Amino acid sequence: MNENAQEHEVLLPPEVVAERLGISLITARAWMRGGKLPNTVKIGKRGLLRIREADLNEYIRDLTTDRQPTP
Repeated sequence: MNENAQEHEVLLPPEVVAERLGISLITARAWMRGGKLPNTVKIGKRGLLRIREADLNEYIRDLTTDRQPTP
C-alpha cells in the first residue's frame, strides 16, 4: 500500500462496528478490546478504539464466505 492510501484510511469507531455487524455497542467494544476484531487500535490518552474500515470489511467477508476470520 502506498503512503497516500495510508493517509486516507478510514478508522471506524465502535458505534459503526456495532451497526455493521448487527451487534450491541457493548459487544463491539468487547470484541475490539479483546482482539476478536483484527488490527484494532487505541488512539490518544483516552484510548479511543478504532478499526480500519478495510480490516472490518475483510472480517465481514471472511464470515460470509465461511472462512475463519484472520486473527
